[in-house]
Amino acid sequence: MTATSSNEFCVSCHEMGTPLAEYQKTVHYQNPTGVRAGCSDCHVPETGWPYLQAKVRASKDLYHHLIGTLATPEDYEEHRLEMAQAVWDRMKANDSSECRSCHAFDAMTVDAQKQEAQKRHTEAMETGGTCIDCHKGIAHSLPDMKKAFARAFEELKETAADADLEDTAYTLETMPFYLEQGGDQKAGQLLPATELKITEQSGDWLKATVSGWRQEGAESVIYGAPGQRILTAVMAKPTVEQAEVGEGKVLPETGQTWMPVSVDVWLPQESVTASIEPVWSYAESIYQGDCATCHTAHTPNHFLANQWIGQLKSMERFSQLSKEQNRLVLKFLQYHAKDMTQTAAAGH
Repeated sequence: MTATSSNEFCVSCHEMGTPLAEYQKTVHYQNPTGVRAGCSDCHVPETGWPYLQAKVRASKDLYHHLIGTLATPEDYEEHRLEMAQAVWDRMKANDSSECRSCHAFDAMTVDAQKQEAQKRHTEAMETGGTCIDCHKGIAHSLPDMKKAFARAFEELKETAADADLEDTAYTLETMPFYLEQGGDQKAGQLLPATELKITEQSGDWLKATVSGWRQEGAESVIYGAPGQRILTAVMAKPTVEQAEVGEGKVLPETGQTWMPVSVDVWLPQESVTASIEPVWSYAESIYQGDCATCHTAHTPNHFLANQWIGQLKSMERFSQLSKEQNRLVLKFLQYHAKDMTQTAAAGH
């Protein structure tokens, strides 16, 4: 077992050429101090039962070598995400024990670190964060999360297509709506995870009522709650004139006037689902998959609903999410934010 922990053994199979080349470009392989972390230093516990478990678990690598699972670089890329996720999950579960054999919070001079590292390490020590929360991709290239997100969305759409719609449905993505069945003149757009109260089904078309709130002076936008910038729908001018508007109320904290509003719309039945829970599950999975790549992802109730807008905007340049995915994640976070009630989140 000791012999199979050497770097030479680990990279003796041809499929390990890809991770070897990536590792050789990192500070764990070559650095000013001359201290090199080998494969086993990161992937194999030092002693005891965890060590034996790792050795038994590694036997599957020999099996996949024999059947050619990773025979080509393309095969490796196809399986990169699932391999990385398995390692991340394991390191998360064992508090990054292999990392801590060299790196320990109590041995750090945090004040001597760069400002961002000071912030992250202090936060991790206070909240119980672990190394892999922030240090994915330091020895091997990160997986292409975009493909995984796209596959997950197609599975969500397939599941939604098989579900029977009753009186309530939810949009899966940004989509146009119309004021008449089969219309060719768009009357506006519905945002992802918008609740629809279905009043009529005709072939592949649905007639539904979209409800929410609008702010005085911004009549074309329907929001999810008064005072909250949770985008539900954007209406064209003719649609604004047909919307039903209730009595307004002034929010004392802002002085803004908000009014309940609803509008009857027609839309194609595609990209509509009967339950919001699978939508939220998908949104949470891509949020965790994207944001937890660089740091511990904040829980949705960490910020207020309106604060989440700026938070996600500031992270866009680091994100692999598309504009559409970002819209859905934002809505998920807003409806589960600190200042949104349990009723509001569950009802959406």
